[in-house]
Amino acid sequence: MTDEEAVAALARILGHETCLRLIEALGAGEATVSDLACRLHLEQPRISTHLALLRDAGIVECQASGRQRVYALRGQAPAMAVATLRTLAASLAGDDAKGAGGDAGAEDGDIRRARTCYDHLAGVAGVALLNRFLDDGWLEPGEGRELRLTGYGVTALARMGVNVQAARRSRRAFAIECADWTERRPHLGGALGAAVLTALLDQGRARLRPGERVVDLSPGEPVAFCESAGV
Repeated sequence: MTDEEAVAALARILGHETCLRLIEALGAGEATVSDLACRLHLEQPRISTHLALLRDAGIVECQASGRQRVYALRGQAPAMAVATLRTLAASLAGDDAKGAGGDAGAEDGDIRRARTCYDHLAGVAGVALLNRFLDDGWLEPGEGRELRLTGYGVTALARMGVNVQAARRSRRAFAIECADWTERRPHLGGALGAAVLTALLDQGRARLRPGERVVDLSPGEPVAFCESAGV
């Protein structure tokens, strides 16, 4: 199966509204079929059918707990994908003044402090993170919006648990400045920006708020995340 065929197959699954709702619900934590049916106000057979689709696609996993089966997302990528689709849908509907930039219309408060801009971190936290990377010499300006990862940066991000190699293999831009709508300064975008947010989520330093673009950060983040590099 080619990359395009795999993406098309995944898109068909995400085209089910119930699947999207299940991903968002499981983003808040693991749950049983009865739990999900109660929270989503849907019949259990419908929940089970769509959970089977998600499980076959590798999006959710299931474990036995006594007589019940407990479902959970496989990592944070599914919830990030749904957040990205929400941003794109708002943009195409004209609710996002930045259009393709995918980072507009944010108001003060939680969404200004930390939010997703497609699949990377935006808001006050996102800008602060990029500033730290630049100040510490981990990133340096390139041509136009491009950013270059230095040798110091490779070492530091590896210690922070960021999968730099996977980001380099991506077909998209590796590291770029992405204009931040609320802060009027750039945050880190591109494949590296996505890898950084993934590391924050996987380490429990950040959590996506189900059904929203808000990212809830643990106390002291993202400063503590940067200090974990130990350089």
